[in-house]
Amino acid sequence: MLRKKIPGLLPGIFFCVLMIFLVEGGAVRAEGGNAVGRAESASGVALELGNELLAEGRWAAARVEGLRAREAAENAIETARANLLIGQAALREDGGDSAARDHLEAAWLETEACPTVRCEAALELGRAAWAAGDRAGAFLPLKYAFQHADNAPLFWRSGAALYFFMKGDKRLCRAEPMLWQALQSSRDAWPLWVWREGRLPATRGPSLLSMPGRWIVRLYRTQIAPAIGARCDLEPSCSEYFRQASAAHGLLGFPIMADRFVREPSVVVTKEKPVVMPDGRIRYADPLADHDFWLRRKQ
Repeated sequence: MLRKKIPGLLPGIFFCVLMIFLVEGGAVRAEGGNAVGRAESASGVALELGNELLAEGRWAAARVEGLRAREAAENAIETARANLLIGQAALREDGGDSAARDHLEAAWLETEACPTVRCEAALELGRAAWAAGDRAGAFLPLKYAFQHADNAPLFWRSGAALYFFMKGDKRLCRAEPMLWQALQSSRDAWPLWVWREGRLPATRGPSLLSMPGRWIVRLYRTQIAPAIGARCDLEPSCSEYFRQASAAHGLLGFPIMADRFVREPSVVVTKEKPVVMPDGRIRYADPLADHDFWLRRKQ
């Protein structure tokens, strides 16, 4: 009986040695992969945090994270995403900052970046140039964003911006008849919020009645949000929505924000109007323009 069992001992020893070799080799590869992952994640972590800060309206902090992400970037793709974040934060913080447009242009012209990042950067750049009165610098990026957008919300937003831009220049419509026809054909698919976003907003100073809302938003963003992180699944975020409502309607921003809180779970459940953020996270569009039309009719 013993002799019959001995031959099976050699294959067993061979199998154990083979398994040890495979496990140790896998551990070495995993350790190397984790090291690469750690190296590559430095920029990714900064980008994720920066985009959360941007969604919360904490633009200065988002800009810092964008700069940190660009310093840690190891390839052109990460650099383009960082430049997009820096440009977006700088525009919202400084308005027509020329440096912001430079960052957006760098992200737009980076051929290795993904289409979403390039088109988002082109749309932001075109609108910024348009707002600054640089129509020559606005047309090409707006046109690029419309023609290369790879998701429906971005296609709608870029189309609406380009439509209103061209609508104000009849000579441009005549010079680009095919493009103008494409915009007119696609506009029936645009949701109401896209129509309202497409126009450049009129600028005016904040009113006294908006100050309580702005104080609360500032308190939340500086004292509370850093501790709990970004939790809102809607675009714009709740703090940004409240800021916009207060700026537009003063003290009525409070009941408008209360309505937002009541509606948020149902908006997330229905998953209508998804918006892909630059970091890949999906939020759901719920702009103020969809819910304050009854107030604007009275104004």
